[in-house]
Order: sequence, then C-alpha cells, then structure tokens
Amino acid sequence: MPHRRYHIHVICADNDQLLVLDSVAIFFQARAFLTYDVSSKLPKASLYGRQCIDSCDYALMIIGDSYGTVQKTGVSQMHLSYLNAKAKLKPLLILVKNHYQEAGISRQLQELVKLVSKQDNQIYYYDTEDDIEALLVQAYYNAIASHKVTGGWMRATEEMIKFSNQTVAERFADLLSKNKSMNTKKESSVDEDFGADNVSKPIMLTETFDIQYSAQAYEGGNLKDVTRSITLSWQEILAALVKIPSTFSSYGLQNAINRLIAPKAEIDIKSDMPNVHAVSRCQISQDDLNHLQRQLVSANWIQLTTYGTRLSQELWKLTFYAKNLLENENSQTSE
Repeated sequence: MPHRRYHIHVICADNDQLLVLDSVAIFFQARAFLTYDVSSKLPKASLYGRQCIDSCDYALMIIGDSYGTVQKTGVSQMHLSYLNAKAKLKPLLILVKNHYQEAGISRQLQELVKLVSKQDNQIYYYDTEDDIEALLVQAYYNAIASHKVTGGWMRATEEMIKFSNQTVAERFADLLSKNKSMNTKKESSVDEDFGADNVSKPIMLTETFDIQYSAQAYEGGNLKDVTRSITLSWQEILAALVKIPSTFSSYGLQNAINRLIAPKAEIDIKSDMPNVHAVSRCQISQDDLNHLQRQLVSANWIQLTTYGTRLSQELWKLTFYAKNLLENENSQTSE
C-alpha cells in the first residue's frame, strides 16, 4: 500500500470515454488527487493543462475513441498534454483502447497511437470500461514502484482517519477542546481500505511551524541581506487570512504572510544584530509559501474560485469552514 497520496493529472480527450473516466475517479478516490484535461474549446485549456502537468507527480493518459477537439495549433489538448508530460519527464501511465478496425477512428488518433507506441512508454490496452480497474491496479503500483517521486501527501494517521469520519460539529468540538479525550473511538461505516489512504489532515490552531524568510537589514549605513527562520502558529495564519479581501491571488497571500512576519523578523534580527537600525523587505521563501498554500488547500481553509491567464490572476477565497474555526476560537477565548 502506498505511503503517500500523489497528484495525478489525467490526459484525455474532451467528451470521450466518460465511463472510463468515472472508473478512474472511483479507483483513485482514496489513492490520489486527480486533475483532468479540459475542453480545447476553452481559451485557457492549454495553460491549465500545462500548469497541472508542471505540478503533478504522475500523468495518466487515456486514449479512447476520440482524438479530441483540434486547437488552432492543429493538435488536440490530449496530444499537447502528452507532449508536455514527455518534455517534463513525468512518470506516465498510458491506457489505450483496442481498435480492431482502424477505419472507425480518425487519422489523427491513429497517428497519435503510433507515436505513443513507438516511444518509450508503458502501455496498457483495454477493450471496455470493465477492464479498467484491473489495469489500474497493475499500472499504478508498477508506476510508483518504478518511479519514486519526492512529492505527495503523507498517508493518514489514525487521528486523521477519525477526523475524516466526523461531522462538522464534531470536528469543531475536537479542534477547539483543550482537553480532548483520546480514549473514545467513534464508530464508522466507512470502508477500512478507504480510511487507510485518506489524508485529510486537520490543522490544530495552537500548533506551530517554522518558515524561512529573507530580509534587508540596515546597519551603519550598509545594507545586508539576511536569511533566517521564524516560528508561526496556525492561529496567526488564520487571523492574517481573515484580513485579506474576500478574494485574493497567490501574490495577495504572499503579501499577507510577509506583513505577518515583518514585526517578528525585525525583533529577531535586531536581537542578534544590535547595531541594525532598520529592517525591510521581509519575504517568506517561495518554497515555504508554496508548501503553506498546499497545506491550506488540503486542510480546506482556502479554495480556488477562478483561473487566470497567469498564476497571479488565479483567485482564492477563505472557506466557510476556516471562518467558523476562527469565530469559534474567538468565542471560546472570550468566555
């Protein structure tokens, strides 16, 4: 059983093999996070597909009965995503439907199948959607054994599994209680195999974590670049998020975190460098910002509302769940 849950991008033609895609979604429900190619008719389809492939751990390509909608470039999104995945050297699983009479499929699809077959790919063939589950078991576990990646989310602990089986009210009670009992075990009807791979990870507001940041320190008329680590709590992060406008970009999230760490960074730097008279340009490291953003999404604190032509134009918002966490914490504190 894999110890991590990975991001898999599904390369597919629009409006084709819908039952196969449903079977894929069911198989990976507790094993991976899935994204899919979208219709080539959408103006941002190529950008979205490229971003998903850039961030995914594995790619899964499904070649069925359709080549997909042809773009202005003369190729479909499925074809383009395949080329991107190969260029990015992504571990690639390919399912190809058997076509015993090629006259029934387009010339472009025939050429794509020939291209995929000639290149160094691990291909699994199927006749109908009934074959998919058995093929996925073989393909997926072979892939993670042959192509180990450093990404992914850790498998759930028993505490996380218990959390995933609770109602929202029960989650609030556990998160906010300072004397949570670990001796009671909630009954669950959820299948054990599903629970074993569930990675919904609750964030305790009182927990702390370290991040790296850079800053500029002015000492005796000279400017020094410094890099240090600082400790933050999730409660501080949530309070900072609430102050952001209703929708915000990744750049807006970065600015909010930078404003949060600036006063802490100034105290920290001046304590070690007493001759420093000013500190400016405090910035969280990009790696830590990306990791933080993934954690916020995984914990259901923020959600994506729209995609833009650039990463800075993708808009996020605070979830109702996160807002209630802070409101309940504030009311608990005031009592």
